[in-house]
Amino acid sequence: MPNVNLPTGAHLYYETHGQGEALVLIPSTGFSAEAWKPSQLPLSESSRLIIHDPRGCGRSVATQQVYTINQMANDIVALLNHLKVESAHLVGHSMGGRIALEMALNFPGRVKSLIMAASGSGQVPRPGSDCLPGLPHWLLLRLIEKGFEKALREEYCDTSAFFTDDFRKKNPQKIEAFFQSIWPTHAKLSEYIHLIIARHNWEATHRLGDVKVPTLILIGDNDSARSNHLAQAQSLKQRIAGAELKLLKGQSHGFFWQAPEETNEAIRAWIAKHRGH
Repeated sequence: MPNVNLPTGAHLYYETHGQGEALVLIPSTGFSAEAWKPSQLPLSESSRLIIHDPRGCGRSVATQQVYTINQMANDIVALLNHLKVESAHLVGHSMGGRIALEMALNFPGRVKSLIMAASGSGQVPRPGSDCLPGLPHWLLLRLIEKGFEKALREEYCDTSAFFTDDFRKKNPQKIEAFFQSIWPTHAKLSEYIHLIIARHNWEATHRLGDVKVPTLILIGDNDSARSNHLAQAQSLKQRIAGAELKLLKGQSHGFFWQAPEETNEAIRAWIAKHRGH
């Protein structure tokens, strides 16, 4: 699959699969298009699936030294222009949801519907010191004390942040396979810090009343990640007019990989409901 030089300054890697209404999947912080394989590829049976490596991740390169959520949303708009796609359904996981939300706010005519998957609108709804903008103390401390790969492996594989305790206990091989699939194209340390800065200096809570596209908030009821995504989901539900909230029972932050069939079915049903919006 190709890379394309976008007018936004990103040399972006992307793939398209299948036919039908365009569906863009936007991954979590540091993840590449590989995160969706093979778990979300079945969505291409009913949609034109568009996946990409965000700037600084995997096979994509950014010419700028500063990354912002706004830039990454503009990258998707520019990619859709390149593909001659007028509008698309957006599914954003975690930081990917922030990018999708930024695009829905700035380019509502390009967004048929929005799925905020285990995501939020910024720092404001977070508890305690995590509501402060800037690099979080706990994250920097963990990266320094443990080292980059060990810190992320622990978060993705050894805690309940992404997978529930019971699932990890019963499926150690699946957990290891997941890490081996995402790590080779995961953002490296320098780019990862750029992405974290972008994530933690962005705020759109004050703009949620301006969201006019159909919005689904999708979250696991066991999502205990540091960002307190359940509280953020409630904030999204309260502030976005007409937003629907769907809780996935027994799931944590990584429901795309722990329960791909249930997750994909929720996405399919939502898109079928808002086809041609």
